[in-house]
Amino acid sequence: MTKARRASLAIAALFAVAQPAAAATEVNILAFAPGFAWADMFGPSGTEKTDKLRAFEEAEDIIVNIEFADEETARQKVLLDLVNGTGTYDLVMLGSDGAVQTFSYAGYLEPLDGYLEAGADYFDPNQVYPQFLDANRVEGQLWALPYYSFGSGVIYRKDLFDKYGIEEFPKTVDEMEAALQTIKAGLEADGVDNVYALTMRGAPGEEPSLDLSGFVYADAGYPAWFEGGPTTPDAIRETKARPLFNSEFRDGFETFVNWSREFGPPGIATHTWVDMMNLYGQGQAVVLMPSAINGFAALGGTEDENVRDHTAFAPSPVGESGKPVQSFWTFSVGVSAFSDSKDEAYKTLAFLTGEQAMQGFAESIGWPYSTFPSITQGEVLKAKWPAELLDQVEASYEQADPHYFPYIPELSAFMERIGTAASEAISGEKTVDEALDDLQVWAEERMERAGYYD
Repeated sequence: MTKARRASLAIAALFAVAQPAAAATEVNILAFAPGFAWADMFGPSGTEKTDKLRAFEEAEDIIVNIEFADEETARQKVLLDLVNGTGTYDLVMLGSDGAVQTFSYAGYLEPLDGYLEAGADYFDPNQVYPQFLDANRVEGQLWALPYYSFGSGVIYRKDLFDKYGIEEFPKTVDEMEAALQTIKAGLEADGVDNVYALTMRGAPGEEPSLDLSGFVYADAGYPAWFEGGPTTPDAIRETKARPLFNSEFRDGFETFVNWSREFGPPGIATHTWVDMMNLYGQGQAVVLMPSAINGFAALGGTEDENVRDHTAFAPSPVGESGKPVQSFWTFSVGVSAFSDSKDEAYKTLAFLTGEQAMQGFAESIGWPYSTFPSITQGEVLKAKWPAELLDQVEASYEQADPHYFPYIPELSAFMERIGTAASEAISGEKTVDEALDDLQVWAEERMERAGYYD
């Protein structure tokens, strides 16, 4: 070997040694609920990486950064980041009640079907309840993966049902209304003025729409927002389906409003899911429906022994159509279309929503809900909840139609207006007919402006 050749190799070796190791890819996440979401990954404060998370980071050469905010702030930050295309966050918190649909149609999210194989070590879609994936599919494509999720159901005080002679839990909406009337009359006869037959959420904005749409679906038997029940933009355009808010939508809407007014507490027109949870946990409500998960949340913090010892779960009652009142939602996470690290972002997402992560959620939170059948029927939840309850929760998924409202680009705007219309009717600011007539006018103008009937 020549001197020149030896010198060249020596220089190359020195250069190779001098080069720093490639930096790990950083994946930035925005979410809410620190200490609840991924408590087994980020600790009770949301800032303490656990050994489980560090093992993933080391194995995949990824640094996971999470930013927690309150729910409203987190939603606003997601919106601003996506609308401006900045890509600050690689993984964004979504929900199957508007964000998944609106943002996917806008091109703000990365479709995930092509990534599933790459994250198969962490997330196997074949092991998940299909309804939770369907809730995150728009136009047949998967746009987000579900974390904590729920179907419909009723949480109620069995001791008070027994006290007032209701031996069998109501199976229909009509039977449920009769039971609520009996409970209300019994409470009044006993002079109990701080306990109410029912708690639901009626605050202005999108919150009531998730449950209210379930009442509409149970009454009509289909998503009765547009003529014929189309749930996609193409189907609405093809049939030129007009809104139904002051016709077939009406009966379910009116039931929701009337129950809130007649059986709920004062101020229910301003109540969010937090209020309904707290009211039940404080022993001031006999029934919480149809988003029973908020009742299970109440059980975790209640100091009322009667609530803790006498709470029961029942399937959601069925409406005139024979279909149950729906309430179906997933706390979903998607990959931003503006992320510079989509492969690493998806692998992180698969890890954070996979079976290992959901097992950690079951262990740390303990609610009888999971996206994986193996966990719903697993040892952790079986040790905490009766087998019958877990079977009923599982049945609520099987009976669910995640698309019980239309999956259209305008969904977020519609959810906002529908919920506000309900709040106005509950408060008495408008009659049911006035609220729905105004909603109908707005909906027709909105759909016309979007070009559905051109």
